[in-house]
Amino acid sequence: MAGSVEAGPMTKVRHDRPTWAGRVPRHKIAELYKKEALGICEEVLIDDVGIGLLVRIEHIFRARKANSGLASCPLCQREIPHDFDPAFQLRCESCNWELTWTEYQKSFQGKHLIASGMTAFLKEYVKKYKVARSPQEKLILIDTLIHRYHWELEGGLTGPGARDLIAGKPNEVIDFLNQLSYGTSSSPEILATRQEWLDKVRKSRAQYADAVKERELKDEKKRQKAEEKNRRRTLKAKARQAGRAGRSNAGEVRDGT
Repeated sequence: MAGSVEAGPMTKVRHDRPTWAGRVPRHKIAELYKKEALGICEEVLIDDVGIGLLVRIEHIFRARKANSGLASCPLCQREIPHDFDPAFQLRCESCNWELTWTEYQKSFQGKHLIASGMTAFLKEYVKKYKVARSPQEKLILIDTLIHRYHWELEGGLTGPGARDLIAGKPNEVIDFLNQLSYGTSSSPEILATRQEWLDKVRKSRAQYADAVKERELKDEKKRQKAEEKNRRRTLKAKARQAGRAGRSNAGEVRDGT
C-alpha cells in the first residue's frame, strides 16, 4: 500500500558482560617516584596514575553495589536491582541488554574489586583528587592512598590496600612499595608517609607472627587434648578387656571345682 512503512527487524538483544578497570601498572608508579626523587614534576604521568586510580575506585564501588543487590547496565550504567538468584535476568530496556546475575557476577570475581576496609580512604581520595589543582597535591594524594592498609582505621592491618589498586600479589606489592625511589628532592609529606608505611609493615608482620603463634598454640592444645582422649580411651579399653578376662578366669575356676 502506498505510503505504508514496513517495520524494521527487531533490535537484537545484547548480552555484553561488564568490563572493569584494571589495577594501575607498577612500572608507571615506579617511574613516577623516580621522577619525584629527582625533583622532576611529570604532570602527564601524575594525571595518568591519578586518574587511573580514580577510575579503578569508581569500578570498585560499582562492583560493590552489584554485590549488594544493585547491578549496573554496562552500556548506560543504569542501576538494576536483583535478588541474588543465579538465574535472575538483569535487564535494561533502554539498551535492550540482559544478562543473568551469575554471568554478571563472574565478570568481577577475582579482580580485587571489593577492597574491604578501604572505604574511607577511597572516598577521601576521590573527594580530594577531583578538586586538587597542583601536581604536587595530586602526587601526595596518590602517595597517601597507595600506602594505606586494609582495616587500618580499625587497627587490623590485614593487608596492603594497594593490592586492590596496583597490579601484583600482596607480597609483591609490599616489596614494590618498599623499593620505590626516594631522594633529597622528595617532598616532606612523601618522606613522612614513607616512614609511616615502614612502621605499618613492621606492625603488620608482627601481628601476623603473633596470629601464627596463637594458631600454633591452639593447634598444640587440640593435639594434646586429642592425645589425652585417645589415652583414656585406650586405658578404658584395656580395663574392659582385663575385666572380661578376669570374669572368664573366674568362670573356669568354678567349672573346675
